[in-house]
Amino acid sequence: MPRGAYRFDSLRPAAVHGLIFFYIQKFAETVARGARPSVATGATRYLPSGVYPDAAAVELLQALAESTGRSLPDTLEQFGHFLAPHLLKVAGRHVDPGWQTLDLIEHTEAIIHAMIRTANPGALPPVLETVRPALDELHLIYGSQRQLCPLARGLMRGIAAHYHEELEIDEPSCMHRGDPFCSFVIRRLAHETHATHAALADTTDVVRGAEPAIATPVAPTADDSLPPTIGGYTIVQLIGRGGMGRVYLARDEQLRRDVAIKVLHPSKARDPAATRRFLREGRAAAAVDHPHVMTIHQVGDEQGLPYIVMQLLVGRTLKEARQAEGPLPLPEVLRIGREIAEGLAAAHRQGLVHRDIKPDNVFLQEPHGQVRIIDFGLARTGSDDGLDVTVDGSIVGTPAYMSPERIEGGTLDAKSDLFGLGVILYELLANRLPFEGTSLVSMLAAIARGMPADLGTVAPDVPEPVARLVMRLIAHDKAARPADAATVAADLAALQRTL
Repeated sequence: MPRGAYRFDSLRPAAVHGLIFFYIQKFAETVARGARPSVATGATRYLPSGVYPDAAAVELLQALAESTGRSLPDTLEQFGHFLAPHLLKVAGRHVDPGWQTLDLIEHTEAIIHAMIRTANPGALPPVLETVRPALDELHLIYGSQRQLCPLARGLMRGIAAHYHEELEIDEPSCMHRGDPFCSFVIRRLAHETHATHAALADTTDVVRGAEPAIATPVAPTADDSLPPTIGGYTIVQLIGRGGMGRVYLARDEQLRRDVAIKVLHPSKARDPAATRRFLREGRAAAAVDHPHVMTIHQVGDEQGLPYIVMQLLVGRTLKEARQAEGPLPLPEVLRIGREIAEGLAAAHRQGLVHRDIKPDNVFLQEPHGQVRIIDFGLARTGSDDGLDVTVDGSIVGTPAYMSPERIEGGTLDAKSDLFGLGVILYELLANRLPFEGTSLVSMLAAIARGMPADLGTVAPDVPEPVARLVMRLIAHDKAARPADAATVAADLAALQRTL
């Protein structure tokens, strides 16, 4: 593969953290058989704490590849394998002791942010985004301008070697083959010594059930010792665990009510940026006082661990309801859509964009299925001081419900939330998604193309005014979508009355 295929001549300036230069030097000493070519020449110019041009790093690796008679892609992959265990040592305090290979790969983006971006905003390390469809399978998108997918492959195999595991890695799309980004399907091969993992999904802002039969305790692990109290609330039991933290069922003795308390994991709390994002989530949601948005009671800090005290909801998510009951009747779909729109309108009035509207984040509260929008973990306000959850083209959110502007790296605003609502309504009415694909990559490509099948054709029983509104919500051009969530709520209310 020619060196020019690696895009270090991009129009957008990019930089590499000096730590990588330090390990390029160590790598050169390992593989260059004592020759120490130009990789070592002038290496003292690069301090581990600095940030340096991309081109300098690739020149060093190119020189090393030429001196060893290997291709640059092979050298990059070999360097990644070499680099992985060293980075694990450096990142030790950010790595959960209960993780193994796929868990670490899944959280690599957060670790990169904690170690590099927070201290050196000018550095642009590779950006990874993951989806975990199964315990032993991970889908990863690599979207950096550098197009260093061989390095990513090497890092993944190096991480697996550290954990004494084996991986099967497929690469269905690659920027070097003309695709817009690289994607990997990573499968962990069965291993006799592999330990059973705990729940993998991040805990949401909701804990279902006030009754023991519903709020089922989670089996504790070594780092799950139950604190007696948090913020003055009596802890009853652990009821949720994920990569970002723990969720506890707690008792508010003063008001005699049960609450849910979400606590950031200690390994994350050591990262100031992660702490700010976590607290931002709670404060952003707390600013919205509306019957269709989950209530936040308190945001605080307990011995260095930030926490959010939340309303304990009883019911199930829209995704769970649909899985259990199948297609919902039209009046129920219109009601749910209207209540989502009303909740979004309240959030938008506070300058808050949810950014991840999907059935998992729509909670149907018992006894009547009242909508509560949950999980503002990706929310963005106008007062974030430049803090964002997307950097260098990363893809954040659930792919099927992502707006075209999120995929394309455009500006996200209230109309991006309307797009997510439109996808939900389309799915409820047609029993299929408007943008489908056999893989994560093909689904993202379908959204980017912006040519969904007309709802009226796919589901001819849907009344024409309803189909027309849904198709406006999922318009590729934001300008073609409805003006705001309040307008959508009013339109859906009118359809409820007339239909």
